[in-house]
Amino acid sequence: MSNLKANYRKVFKDNLTKISRKNNTLWLDYRIQKALKAELKRLLSKHTGKRPINLLFYYPLPIEFDSRKLLGFYKKQKGVQIFLPFMQGISFKIVKYRLPIQKRAFGVYEPSNSSFKISKLDYAIVPVIGIDKTFKRIGFGKGMYDRFFSTLKTKPQTIFICRALNLAQCAITQPYDLQADRFISPFASLKFKDIHNGNMGSYKLYSFSGNRWRR
Repeated sequence: MSNLKANYRKVFKDNLTKISRKNNTLWLDYRIQKALKAELKRLLSKHTGKRPINLLFYYPLPIEFDSRKLLGFYKKQKGVQIFLPFMQGISFKIVKYRLPIQKRAFGVYEPSNSSFKISKLDYAIVPVIGIDKTFKRIGFGKGMYDRFFSTLKTKPQTIFICRALNLAQCAITQPYDLQADRFISPFASLKFKDIHNGNMGSYKLYSFSGNRWRR
């Protein structure tokens, strides 16, 4: 299982690297931004409580959807608090998004450390390399998101973001791997129930047979 997951991870990462070297990333990111903004507008409109809505975002790596415009947009919204991961050992905690942003381990940019704590995380926007048929995350293999989410008493509604429609046709993840409610790419916006109910329509999934990849 681990070798198969490693094979998928390599192909998915290579695919994202190729995409990110081309000049169409602005178009891809525009489509993601439009879909994500619409989804967050729908989710945030449901909140009528007095406390702020706590939203976990991320600061992008070169192969990831460029989230910086949305970070700036939601930072200005009243009633919304934006958080980013702050790495600590083999996991991370979340800190409030504020400038300046500094480059740290693995080329990840982070705000400065903070002791500010929240009682509940409402929504999480999580970058992925791809997902498998169980709607679970295929990431860079560090396991930081899995460890962080395992510490939460209440799981936030989670949206996976990817510049490519990197979908594995089999289950290659483990029980502890992070699972999302929605997956957004430039080409499709899928809900967990779409895959769970086998309703994938005409979407092509990656498969691995012997030493050959098929799609």
